[in-house]
Amino acid sequence: MYELVIKNGKIIDGSGNPWRAADVAVADGRIARIDQIGDAHTDRIIDASGKFVCPGFVDGHSHSDLLILDNPLAEQKIMQGITTENMGLDGMSVTPIQRKDIPGWQRHLAGLAGNPDVDWSWESFADYLDTIDRRKVATNVCSYVGLGTIRLMVMGMDDRPANAEEIKQMQRIAAEAMEQGARGISAGLIYPPSLYQNLDEIVEIAKVVRRYDGIFDVHMRRESDGIVGAIEEVLTIGKQSQIPVLITHFKIRGKNNWGRAAELLQILQDAREQGLDVTVAQYPYTAGSTILHAVIPPWYHTQGPDHLIAMLRDDREPIKHDIRERMDWENFSAVVGWDKIFVTSVESEANKTLEGKHIAEIAAIRGNADPVDAAMDLLVEEKLAVGMVNFGLSEEDVVEIMSSPTVSFITDGLLGGNMPHPRTYGTCPRILGRYVRDQQVMSWEEAVRKMTSLPARKLRLKNKGMIAERYDADIVVFDPATVIDTATYETPRNFPDGIDWVIVNGKVVVKDGKHTGARNGKTIRD
Repeated sequence: MYELVIKNGKIIDGSGNPWRAADVAVADGRIARIDQIGDAHTDRIIDASGKFVCPGFVDGHSHSDLLILDNPLAEQKIMQGITTENMGLDGMSVTPIQRKDIPGWQRHLAGLAGNPDVDWSWESFADYLDTIDRRKVATNVCSYVGLGTIRLMVMGMDDRPANAEEIKQMQRIAAEAMEQGARGISAGLIYPPSLYQNLDEIVEIAKVVRRYDGIFDVHMRRESDGIVGAIEEVLTIGKQSQIPVLITHFKIRGKNNWGRAAELLQILQDAREQGLDVTVAQYPYTAGSTILHAVIPPWYHTQGPDHLIAMLRDDREPIKHDIRERMDWENFSAVVGWDKIFVTSVESEANKTLEGKHIAEIAAIRGNADPVDAAMDLLVEEKLAVGMVNFGLSEEDVVEIMSSPTVSFITDGLLGGNMPHPRTYGTCPRILGRYVRDQQVMSWEEAVRKMTSLPARKLRLKNKGMIAERYDADIVVFDPATVIDTATYETPRNFPDGIDWVIVNGKVVVKDGKHTGARNGKTIRD
């Protein structure tokens, strides 16, 4: 007897091959059989007539690191068909860490990972995964180890090259994390302290990770002006360390750079033809989202969050000058404008009414002559815990990038606040409904591959990302006629339509579009 059988559906197996008609039987958390299966073999049948049956989606870029512990049901991800989340992105994993660094690091991450009231008692990578397992969460969870987190343990927020002994210490920390289950290393080369790391330092750490078949996942130093140089740096890291490279949330920001997607993709294709395993990940939107203190030049972050807050409060004129005049960094306000930078999350009740408003609007409300002052005041009041959405991409470039066979799809979803980026709730259904069914940018099979087997393979996830016998029973049943995202920038916390059933490790977590409350996810370490 099987625990359940999904009958009458069209199977998209995740490989990119054309769909086929068959039933799927589940037993002991695995896919036991794919065939025409009689009703007598199970007590539970899911009728998938007229629907597609595919592997659970793999979100290779999640910022649920802390909030998965606060909200283990993970509705934002499960309801859109995501069954596996990868944490530890942008160089800022929440582990490994020394106890003395936790308060400052938590403050540094607050606009990105939220600041939930969780018992942050872990220090090692294994301790963190153990904490998730004890919490019993709805999704499967894996994680990178962040280069910035590694550097924090050895050098704090120092803006200087690492010496030989410090590099050895960082290599040891990276090796320990890989041995405890990390899928690779991530770098956020616009965020302190990752951005203080030079080429040689990154390469030496990446060489250690390569020994464990890990991947190098990178938020590049520039995604607007200077993007070609940023790509070349990443390719050099990959070549010198001989590690597979994934450029995360690949995009081109700023109107003066629009229309360059084909040119930049060709640079990557040339590198692939020369033997470098380089791929990209993308979210299907024309706005990005990150921490608001990313609008502050990196050289002001070197002494930690408390010192930065004091400077923003008491000595801000030099910072304002550099924001206005210097372009030797990823200067968000100069590239997109303050009227394109919207507040998504704050911690204080007093400022909740500002969520969903852009910085120029907030300046007008508060009587600030300069939007820079409005942004700085808000960062001081919220002790840096402010998230933002910034509009600066073109739809044409988004479509050009998603058409590449090397792209996988991610949410990069920030879960905090009342006005998060809609990608947090809508990425996968948006791909399927908007770009496959409505615009026919790609086939159903190709879209599913880019959300399942492709990211699963990059992350070395055994038995995930395919509808195949003996694979884990992480399964989505969706309706091709109705699947679509409903989350918008104005009402971003809406669940999608058309994701009818979601199964995680053999247990039904979404039934007829409703969360069942099941929490059957597992951490992935091998």
